[in-house]
Amino acid sequence: MQSNFRRHVSAFAAVVFGLLIAPWAGQAQSYAGCSTAAPLGVGVSIGKSSPYFDLSRGAVDGDEGGSVSVGGGPLLSARADLPVAGAWRARVEGAAANWRVTRQTYEGSQLTADEAVGHVKARQIAAMIGRQGGRSPVCGYVLAGGGIYSFDYKGARVRRPGVALAFGLEVPAGDHGAVQADMRLDIIDARARYPIASSTVLGASLSVGWSHKF
Repeated sequence: MQSNFRRHVSAFAAVVFGLLIAPWAGQAQSYAGCSTAAPLGVGVSIGKSSPYFDLSRGAVDGDEGGSVSVGGGPLLSARADLPVAGAWRARVEGAAANWRVTRQTYEGSQLTADEAVGHVKARQIAAMIGRQGGRSPVCGYVLAGGGIYSFDYKGARVRRPGVALAFGLEVPAGDHGAVQADMRLDIIDARARYPIASSTVLGASLSVGWSHKF
């Protein structure tokens, strides 16, 4: 998980750097600065999500003779950004990710097989609120809230509440658009319910998207 987290941070830093040096960033129209409420916006984003948890014993056929791991996968989300007051803003977001499940088989200490054995379908809907700041045209924001998370592996489903944290940057692009880069952390109370063996599911995601401003 730590290596995945470092990769997400490094990738996020690269995206931030790209946004800061984009040739059109300095010419893009700002939305009255970062200390005032941004207009209503709706948009989509794509990225990668990486989880940290264990599947229940027996959820994967043949796991008795090896180990099972859940890796990252593609992420797609839709969101609505809502002005609150001043620098305060809110977001409602729905997202879907597919996490790759792999099984490793060993003979002694030697790896003999590494095969994909399906995907965990992760779905979520969350509401968050927070503040933005920075210097126009590049505004940063921090959001916190919670939501409902659903995990499905081969028909076995768990639906649990969780906490969501988001850190992002927004750069206006044109009269009614903005590019957004987000790093998000999710902490889900899984209660070790089949097919999940962990009491808590941790998720980290990085995404880049477009928002239309009204």
